[in-house]
Amino acid sequence: MKFHLLLNVLLKKKRLVDNMNFKIVLRDDYLLNRDKYLNDIKYLYLDDDNKFADIDGINRHLDFIFSLSNSLLVLLYDGDKLVCMVNGYLYNSISNDWALFSLFTKKDYRGNGLGYKTLKLIVEEIKKYTPNMIVSGIEEDNISSIKVHESVGFKNSFMKWNEIDGGFPDNYLGFIIK
Repeated sequence: MKFHLLLNVLLKKKRLVDNMNFKIVLRDDYLLNRDKYLNDIKYLYLDDDNKFADIDGINRHLDFIFSLSNSLLVLLYDGDKLVCMVNGYLYNSISNDWALFSLFTKKDYRGNGLGYKTLKLIVEEIKKYTPNMIVSGIEEDNISSIKVHESVGFKNSFMKWNEIDGGFPDNYLGFIIK
């Protein structure tokens, strides 16, 4: 009986992911379709009490990173509904260091491996630029985010995010892929 329940859960997750599409958004696309992407993100954050579901904050952040030349946004859609996202940008062009931000999965879709798939895809995309390192800052109590980052290959730097390169304002745990 337990085997059948597990099999049903796994099949449901597979069907869920099979019906989804990724979109990789680069600078020109974002600037041209900014309002559409921000409306999609509003849906992603809808009815979520997570403190990071801050539409004004993400608007400011995306406007900043897309003012730079090397930035990207990875979106995962279920039909026309955004269900997961992450973004990144080249924050140090001299050493070719990249930073990731805002890995976020819609509340009803959490626990299905979508964050893992989205994070894995952005890391693969950034690796095309042969980065020196990719950093991500995670709050200490966000165990699920720590686990998904580690499953993709990030390692705890045992430094705070703002100590890694001195340019990050938040004092989160620093996770790095080199």
